[in-house]
Amino acid sequence: MSKLIVHGGRPLSGTIRPVPNKNSIIKCIPAAVLTDEQVTLRNVPRTSDVMYMLQIWDELGGSHEWISESEIILDPSTINSYVISPELSEKMKASVMFAGPLLARFWRVSMPSPQWCKLGTRPMDTFMDNMRAMGCDDHKDGYTYDIHTDGLQGADVRQRFPSVTGTENLILMAVMAEGTTTITNAACEPHTQDLCNMLVSMGAQIDGIGSNRLIITGVQKLSGTDWTIISDHIDIGGLVAAAAMTGGELTITHAITQHMTGILSAFEKLGVQTIVDRETDTIFVPGQQDLSIHQKENGTIFDLKALQWPLFPPDLVHTAVVLALKSQWQAMFHNLMYEYSFFFVQELAKMKANIILANPVTVITTWPTKFSPANLVCSDIIQAAYGLLLAALATPGETTLNAITPLFRRFPNIVDQFNRLGADIEYVE
Repeated sequence: MSKLIVHGGRPLSGTIRPVPNKNSIIKCIPAAVLTDEQVTLRNVPRTSDVMYMLQIWDELGGSHEWISESEIILDPSTINSYVISPELSEKMKASVMFAGPLLARFWRVSMPSPQWCKLGTRPMDTFMDNMRAMGCDDHKDGYTYDIHTDGLQGADVRQRFPSVTGTENLILMAVMAEGTTTITNAACEPHTQDLCNMLVSMGAQIDGIGSNRLIITGVQKLSGTDWTIISDHIDIGGLVAAAAMTGGELTITHAITQHMTGILSAFEKLGVQTIVDRETDTIFVPGQQDLSIHQKENGTIFDLKALQWPLFPPDLVHTAVVLALKSQWQAMFHNLMYEYSFFFVQELAKMKANIILANPVTVITTWPTKFSPANLVCSDIIQAAYGLLLAALATPGETTLNAITPLFRRFPNIVDQFNRLGADIEYVE
């Protein structure tokens, strides 16, 4: 089994461009089902998630061609199937993102019911309720849904929960449905915005992008497009933390600074100073920062809740936890979205972290930790594994990270990325 050997305690410094947004690209690929014309996607990472989505694309009858290391042409003109592969669906939960476009194209989809998720229960209620609201009927046979419609109809949808998957599939149905669809309590994460903006470039009519209320007027036809995937705000946040934790000086380009305000504000409460240049779209992290956590105005412990956008992203809470472990004073973190995500604390304990798992969704950090090198086993959760890597980078000595495969689902070149900044990471097969 592959592993990383990290010789930590080295300041990370230099200039870097973040990786493309993982959650954006795996939605933009299915969106191309909605047209018969070619779609060019740029800034595409060759991650395992992308490769699985392309395999599903090909099984549906589409074709694709890589025209460079990070650019791809999708040809949807030959798509002739509405059946999502059970085998590939088991490997890729995001396969359900093909459901909405296939319903819009064929008025039918056959898809496996998503199984257990390592983050938590993640029920499909919002996803299915939205399909029914658009005029779909469904039948479940074992683990397979057969969903069909006599024609998608616009609807006034008020979601009980701002599900990203539910919102995005609803958007993909609504853009070619008859009439107008209003989505209240819509998810509005950066990747949801990117999907909406790509659809607009194809001829969709979507108002309210970036807010939690979307108004979508259906159109009869969408065209092809040439679209560049945005940078990953999760990677940007991770790079800021990595620089601060190691005492390095870092410039992050293509930093979509308009998306980073709330994240950087939370990091400031953990003691991290940054300089944002909106004209050049860069974030600069000064070196050798004295990290100290702010208390609340009433003198009580600082606490950070990971919730839906535009609040602090759940995918960054693991990064915030390990960052707090390098800061003076105490902090409390809550991940109310995913009940299984904090179990990586047992690995941080091996590094002598001053951390308490108060309950499955709450951890408390106390005082600055002087991490000790350790032999760690990464969580199946990508960002929990990333948090352990950050801790290893900030720890003098040799730390080993085992079971690292999840990292490459989001960060295909993570070893080279950090080594170029001055880290000493060895990848061992």
